[in-house]
Amino acid sequence: MQTILPREEAVEGIFSEILASPTACEQLRDVFYEHLDEEHGIDFDESEHFTQVLFNAYKNGDVTALLLELCGGSMFDLLREAFLIPKKFHGKSGENPVLLTDVDGNILEGKEKEISGHEYEKFKEIYDRHECAPRSKLYLADGYDIVRSYTKGMELVEKKDNRNRGILILYALPDTRKLGLTEAQAYAVVWDTFHKIQEEAPRAMVYYGQETGVKKDKEFDEIGILLPIREFEKKMLHHLSEIDGIVLTCREKMMKKAGNESLDFE
Repeated sequence: MQTILPREEAVEGIFSEILASPTACEQLRDVFYEHLDEEHGIDFDESEHFTQVLFNAYKNGDVTALLLELCGGSMFDLLREAFLIPKKFHGKSGENPVLLTDVDGNILEGKEKEISGHEYEKFKEIYDRHECAPRSKLYLADGYDIVRSYTKGMELVEKKDNRNRGILILYALPDTRKLGLTEAQAYAVVWDTFHKIQEEAPRAMVYYGQETGVKKDKEFDEIGILLPIREFEKKMLHHLSEIDGIVLTCREKMMKKAGNESLDFE
């Protein structure tokens, strides 16, 4: 039986933001056509498999199935790759990003052989010198792109690609689901913040998760920014300081939107 990705709901807000930006539309188009020209394009030796995917997509009204076959990603995967929305954050024990250190900056058990002396030395230097904003923490982490596809049996498989090792700064944000917002609507709320981060640090990987954090039995959202060491090694502290200001402004706006319940995540 075909595995179908859950359909994103209430996407009007995020797509209205994208459609209002010619640059964003161009980025999405370019990513789509790049995939058609690369390894995720149609394999003409697998015409029966392609026809099955095409028919199932038509029958189910499922554009994601066709996009997965053509591009190796869903609509939201394409938006993430085009740097139009954050990557999905699944929590501190999730598979993307993968945390390599704990909240105190120590290497997690079993990860020692995966980290070079230079990488950990650089992380500890930043960890000790950067004064974290309230409700934020630093981690050494690996971030990935996620590529999805259908097998001949129409099962959905995914693999991690393009590893980036860097310093992840993770912030707590108010619980948007408690405000009645879907994930897509939450992306629209942080749209300006996300793009300001991209302008400040163009190679940064930004993650967002709804209710991925828990403190005192209360859930809260989290936004994480991973700065690859090889890209930001010389100006890591500067970028972290600028990102602090951007995210704290977003947090303040979200708290005002939450009204009297704004402190529930403190």
